[in-house]
Amino acid sequence: MATGWLGWSPELAWRIPLPELFLAMDARIEWAQMTNPFGAGKKALAAGKPSPATVADKLRQALTGRVSK
Repeated sequence: MATGWLGWSPELAWRIPLPELFLAMDARIEWAQMTNPFGAGKKALAAGKPSPATVADKLRQALTGRVSK
C-alpha cells in the first residue's frame, strides 16, 4: 500500500509507524473522493458498492488484527 498506492519509497515504507500509514491512507481516500471528476460518491453507495472508508477499515483490521470501534 505504501509504495504502490501512496507512492512512497521502500525505505520510508519500512520506517513509517502503522498509525501514520493509516492516516495517510485515510487522507488519500478523502482526496480521491474530493477530486473525483464524476461525482459518483453517493451513487456508488446506492449501487451497493462498499465505500472507500469501509475498505480502508477492513484493510486496517487485517493488518493490525484489531477490530476498529
